[in-house]
Parts: sequence; structure tokens; C-alpha cells
Amino acid sequence: MQVIDIASGDKYSIGSGFLVSAKGQVATNFHVVSSYVHEPAKYRLEYLGSDGARGEARLSSIDVVHDLAILRIEQHTDAFLPLADGELQNGNRIYSMGNPLDLGMTIIEGTYNGLVENSRYRKILFSGSLNAGMSGGPALNEDGEVIGINVSKGGEQISFLVPVNHLGALLARDELAVEDSNFRQDINAALLQDQNSFYQELLGNEMTRRNLGDLEIPQKLQDSLKCWGHTVDEEQAKYEAVHQHCRAEDQIYISPSLYVGDFNYDFEFIESAELNRFQFYTLVQGRFTHRNFLNTNDEDEVTEFRCHTDVVGFDSGDWKVSNCFRAYRNYTDLYDGSMTMASVDHTDRAAIVKVSATGISLENARAVFRRIAESVRWIR
Repeated sequence: MQVIDIASGDKYSIGSGFLVSAKGQVATNFHVVSSYVHEPAKYRLEYLGSDGARGEARLSSIDVVHDLAILRIEQHTDAFLPLADGELQNGNRIYSMGNPLDLGMTIIEGTYNGLVENSRYRKILFSGSLNAGMSGGPALNEDGEVIGINVSKGGEQISFLVPVNHLGALLARDELAVEDSNFRQDINAALLQDQNSFYQELLGNEMTRRNLGDLEIPQKLQDSLKCWGHTVDEEQAKYEAVHQHCRAEDQIYISPSLYVGDFNYDFEFIESAELNRFQFYTLVQGRFTHRNFLNTNDEDEVTEFRCHTDVVGFDSGDWKVSNCFRAYRNYTDLYDGSMTMASVDHTDRAAIVKVSATGISLENARAVFRRIAESVRWIR
């Protein structure tokens, strides 16, 4: 698959794709064709077959959450790839096909390692080397059936595939697709539904608790999150600090300048027997900052942050709390949000909590922020 810059007539980007029906339906990744989705007047889509055949392609359906797209071409043939409906076993050989670095069709043999455990989005772990240009190509079992779609590389001999069941679901929707669909509206609706499912599940989970210094904090709030910690106890620092960091490691690609799906929260407990109250206040105040957002810095994508700071009383005491939000310009009811809070009741110990999320509704952001804020308790 090729995205062609109309003005120059040259390739703007390339990827791979494959026929999935006799009706000219071609599967690929959403990110392969995303530039066309966002600027259809600037680009057009073209296919280049392994036999040298070339022609126009029309975008028909997208699944932005699972990074999939269906295109339609005029070439109708029975030479399409069937979708697998059985389960593979870990260790089975699979074969990924694509056009790496625009060098021509290549087959990469590798190993099926099952689904990535505790991931927000179902992904197949493939021991094989995917390279740029192979995105959207098929991964086949030994019977020549599609079991996944190439999507990304994680490192040497570590790659990821979209499970074929998501492609099957998109093909079923594509049967009902109409021409001239509003793909931005489709993206907006899919993102709203996805974030609502994730955060409603998170809010509905029973909260278990653990200790962090003199604090009682929640355990990992959702299985797909990754958590780790560290301690600062250097003598010259004149204080000790214990940290826990949790984050979602899955993102949704919207465009080269916008990713969503981040969710992070950090807890920090600080105490000092050497700093006076003014020095300790300066230490805590220096940590009262919001997380940097790396999902976009494009002013065409997001508004400026608007923040509100106040002292709020919870069961655990009084806290200085700051909430910041910025809206997406092209996707209604979606925001990036950040909360930072610091305890203010003690002069020798303090807690700092930071939470951030991208591509979240205001309702879910406020509910998650408040749940985390109210979950922190002092042990003594």
C-alpha cells in the first residue's frame, strides 16, 4: 500500500496489505493510511501488487483502537488469504509477510508466543524481526491462514501482531460501510467508547491496599498497568523518599503528532529529620509539578492547559491539589488531564500524588482523580 502526495505525485509513505476477500477488500494498518484520513485532499491511496499491478484504492473502514483499516480495490480475484479460526500453541512457527524498507516482498519466519500478558489491548508476541514497511502485512500459520496482522516492533526478534479476530470484526462492519464515511467521527466515537470501557472497569475494580512508608496506598488499580518503585536515601540529600510508579504501556496511534491512551499515577512519601520546616516546605514545593505530556505538542491538536489549584480536605487531612486539562481540537469530549496533590499537615513528612491521562473524558478523569486522591491514608 502506498500513500501518494497528490501535488508531487511521489510516495509519501508505504506499508503492506493483503486481499481478504474476492470483492477486492484489502487489510492493512490504520497508521499506514492515517495521513490520508486526516488530509484526504492532499493524498490519495494506491496499491502495488506483487505481480506489478497498480491501481487506486479507496478507504472503506477503520478500527483506530486496534490499528486496522480496510480498503477497496477494483481487482476482484479468488486469490485472497483466508482468516484462521483455530488457536495456535506457543512455539508454533508462523510466517510474516511484508515489504520491509520498500525492498520488495519478504517472508519472515518466527515463533508464536501467545498473547501479551496483562495488556490493555490484545497483541500477539511474535519472535521475528518486523521492519518499517511491513506494517499491515499478514502473519500466517503453516496452513497459509492469517492469524495476525503486522503492527509494530519491540526490539531485536521481538514484534507484535494484531490478532485476526479484530480483523474479522472489522470485515463484518465493512459489509455495512457506506462511501464517503466521516472517519474523524468514527475515530472520535471509537476513542470515547474505548476510554469509557477502560476507566469504568478500573473504577469498578475492588481496591486492595499496601504500605508505602507511612502511607497506605492502593495496589495496582488494573491488571494491564505496570508498576515499579525506587527509594532515595542518600546521606547528603538530608531526606528519604520512597516512590511507586504505575502506568499503562499501550497507546493508540492517531497521527504522527498525536497518540492517546496513556494513564500514569505516582505516589511518593518523603520524610526528613534534618531539614527545618522551611527547608522541608521548599523540598515538597519543588516536587509539586505536573507531569510532562509527550503524546503531542501540536497546537492544531490540543488547546492550552487550564489549571485550578486549591487546598482540599480529605479524610487523610488537608492537601494542596492542582488539576489541569486541555481539550482536543478535532475530537469532542476528549481531553488530556493531570492532577498533582501534596499533603500540608506535617512539617517533617509529606506525600505527593501525581495522576495523568490522555484521551479521557472529563467525567472519567474527575472520577479517577478523586478515587486516587481519596485512597491515600496515613498509617500514623
